[in-house]
Amino acid sequence: MANRQILRTDYISELDSFRKDRDLIKVITGVRRCGKSELMKQFRQHLMNNGVPESEIIYIDLEFDRYRVDSERMLYDTIKRRAQKEGTYLLIDEVQLIHGWERVITTVKNELKANIYITGSNSKVLSNELATHLTGRFVTIHVMPLSFREYIDMYPIDDSNGYTQRLQRYLMWGGMPIIDADDSPAKNTAVLRAVFDSIVNNDIRRRIEIDQSILENLTTFMMSNVGNLTSSNRIREGAYLGDPRTAEKYLDELEKCYLFYKADRYDILGAKHLRTNAKFYPVDMGLMNSILYGHEIDESASLECAVFLELKRRGYSVSVGSFKNKEIDFTAWKPNSDPEFFQVAVNLNDPRTLARELDSFRKMDVKYRKVLITMDRDIYDVPDGVEVIHAVDWLLRDY
Repeated sequence: MANRQILRTDYISELDSFRKDRDLIKVITGVRRCGKSELMKQFRQHLMNNGVPESEIIYIDLEFDRYRVDSERMLYDTIKRRAQKEGTYLLIDEVQLIHGWERVITTVKNELKANIYITGSNSKVLSNELATHLTGRFVTIHVMPLSFREYIDMYPIDDSNGYTQRLQRYLMWGGMPIIDADDSPAKNTAVLRAVFDSIVNNDIRRRIEIDQSILENLTTFMMSNVGNLTSSNRIREGAYLGDPRTAEKYLDELEKCYLFYKADRYDILGAKHLRTNAKFYPVDMGLMNSILYGHEIDESASLECAVFLELKRRGYSVSVGSFKNKEIDFTAWKPNSDPEFFQVAVNLNDPRTLARELDSFRKMDVKYRKVLITMDRDIYDVPDGVEVIHAVDWLLRDY
């Protein structure tokens, strides 16, 4: 694998913005292998570059040190032994690997007045323990695989690869930093399947008993159903399960490990969320396509997934828009801002496809922003108030 690393400046800036809030525990979450550990190392270097002595930073990688630091007592002793003064920075990677970690964090926070940053891969474990023991005194920084902007930093445009070629590779293999886009499809598939197995074994199997065949059937169905509204009964039927509660249980675990994000339905006219049906998007297109490897790859689903993930990165809350009997791919909004509406279509050369994608926008009398994202250029006959933008331009746009 080529030794490529990029500085994740947006996340470093976010982490840095909380430095003065020493009373807050900074919790870095995200799916396994999305780059949390490298980000923690980059933030450690950022602290030193900005005047913090190395002696005042305690960095513990529990995935690397788990055979040396393997208990609550050993974690506490390690921190106390290395702490030279109050106010030290404490950076712990994969904290959930130590049973009782939350008691250690609470204790050293009080004893050392430490400025604490931790990472973890399971939202349920972290949020439950933090809420119980820290009574809300924490903030979450959610890390995702590489954005297309970061991907272009890692794989710059050259004589052989323009933006469109890079985007096609990105839609196929996603943004997991562990992947080398120049490797063979077979190798990339094997690497991403290993990531999935690691999520199952480390973030799910340690918590609950699972049936591997049920989990694989469910995951395959969900990956092949990206872009479609899904109900509990449809999941049960598609994954060959007898009980919808089993499907909900397994899917809940996959969400807790950040393998899937849920987009519920939003009634645009009624301005309310609907309880029926939802869409689910995987955290990475590469993981999706590796699970489906050997099946026909759906470029449309990959592009829709990429747009959903980018909206999440940009701080939007995202739902599936429902307008009368029409569906809007995404209704997205930021706090205290008007909603924005997005349609996603790979190709619009067929007049029927263009008409279908624009029909929902034409019938909406709301004056909010409407955006159509596509892989085509030179789209004509677009209604006033609808912005048509190429996927490359939208993914690389400043926000």
